[in-house]
Amino acid sequence: KYALIGNESTCFCANEPGQYKLGTEACNTPCPKNETQKCGGDNAASVYDTEVTAPGPPMSIEIQNITETTIRVKWTAPQAYTRITGYLIKANIIETYADFALIPLEWQVSNDTNESELPNLQPGSTYNISVAATNYEEEGPSISTKAETVIGTPDPSPPDIEIKERHGDQMLVHIPKANNVNGPVSMYRIVVSIELYQQGFITENLGNFTFADEQDLPYYIKAELAPDEIKNDFIIGDEHTYNGFFNAKLPLTNDIEVSLGIVSQKNHVRKIRYAESTKKIILNINEPEVVSP
Repeated sequence: KYALIGNESTCFCANEPGQYKLGTEACNTPCPKNETQKCGGDNAASVYDTEVTAPGPPMSIEIQNITETTIRVKWTAPQAYTRITGYLIKANIIETYADFALIPLEWQVSNDTNESELPNLQPGSTYNISVAATNYEEEGPSISTKAETVIGTPDPSPPDIEIKERHGDQMLVHIPKANNVNGPVSMYRIVVSIELYQQGFITENLGNFTFADEQDLPYYIKAELAPDEIKNDFIIGDEHTYNGFFNAKLPLTNDIEVSLGIVSQKNHVRKIRYAESTKKIILNINEPEVVSP
């Protein structure tokens, strides 16, 4: 990089020293603050080599596309540089739902590239994305921006619901706190399957009690609860409505399977995962019903 000084104090920067060279006598104007140096002359400028060979920062940076595990970033070349041999892109974690350490990631791309897709990122995480131009081993100052990946399907699988008591058409359960490394745990869903033919349930067909009744489905969502609502034990079959899901009484003629679903929601994206295992309650035909006085 070069500094061009003329008219006593006017200074310009350039990546090249220029081609038209004048004799040293053409630059005969002393610099105002250092008379031992020359600051150009009539129709002439003094050229000084700054000895800075690292490129300047890219002019701009822009996030173009984001998925659960990728971010596409685009940038423009630096205004000041001697030579650009490539670009160094870094992704450093700022905020995440993961409960394990995420190492900083780096990618090197060629000097004729001005955009790149960054893979292997953690879902639902905020990263600081920076781009710096390089001159072989010299790395220039970077330009950076923040970007957040889309939340992923909850992981690990939701825990098992703890069955405490069953009295006739109601059941007392405890819902354990769920973990999710791919996003927030926004809501808990209680799913009941009336075991007619050991059929389990199809997640795509899950709905509320009314939908299950209309479609003649033996399984449905009993309730959708916020995280602060699972602190106390929950009664399945209390005939109350929880976030749009009617908690109907349990039938007295069939075995029941109970399982848990996790809803993760952020930035208008919703991901749901249901437990891979269920808790079966075998019907005791001789079990007395609890009758309110």
